[in-house]
Formats: sequence, structure tokens, C-alpha cells
Amino acid sequence: MDLNGASAIVTGGASGIGEACVRLLAKRGAKVVIADIQEDKGQALAKEVGGAFCKVDVTNTQDIINAAEMAKSMGPVRALVNSAGIGWAQRTVGKDGTYDSAANIDAFKKVIAINLVGTFDCIRIVGTAISLSEPLA
Repeated sequence: MDLNGASAIVTGGASGIGEACVRLLAKRGAKVVIADIQEDKGQALAKEVGGAFCKVDVTNTQDIINAAEMAKSMGPVRALVNSAGIGWAQRTVGKDGTYDSAANIDAFKKVIAINLVGTFDCIRIVGTAISLSEPLA
């Protein structure tokens, strides 16, 4: 896929797998929007690869829209990489047999909000931005 002149958005792009995706997309000619909550790392990486940083909490639709608009201003939006996510090891069942020691449901709801709902929200918002781009020749 020719990405020269196109823009791409990478959520969670300031570190880990997302950072690797940012570097690869930039190497292939894309103008990359690093959409992350880690401002210092994201801004430094954007400067290094010639991209842009947008502070994005994927549980906030307006943040996602801001990233999509930034990408549109850089070129036709052609790609989204959903790499933002959280998780940690946690027992589901309490070890002492009490309900209070079972897994924290609020922590689980946060994982679902970021990893599932946030991912879907990025797909629907950035997918709309992609649909507004002219088709490739």
C-alpha cells in the first residue's frame, strides 16, 4: 500500500507496539498522528518521525474527533491502528472466599471502556474520516 502523502492515526502510539507502528508507517511515507495520553513521549516521537501528536483518551469521543481532524489536515486519511489499551493480571475469584476479595468490577469496567468501547469509537470516527477521503487511483 502506497502511503506517501496519506495520513494515519495510531492510538497508543507513544510507546510499545503503537510506537513501532508509528515508526513503520512514517518510514513508508505516511504522515502519522500519534494519538495517546502520554504527552512527553508522544510529542518527542512526533518530532522524530515528522508526524503530529494529539492528546487522546480513547474513552472521549471529542478527543478522537480531534485526532481525525488533525489527520485530515495532513492528507487523506488512509489508516487507523488501534493500539491503545490497558490490562493487568487479577484474580477473578477472591482467594479467601469472600465476595469483597473478588476482582474489582470497576477496574474491569475501565478495561472494557478503553479496550472495547474506545476501540469501536475510534473505528467509527476514523472510519468516517477515511470515507470522506478520495479513493486511491
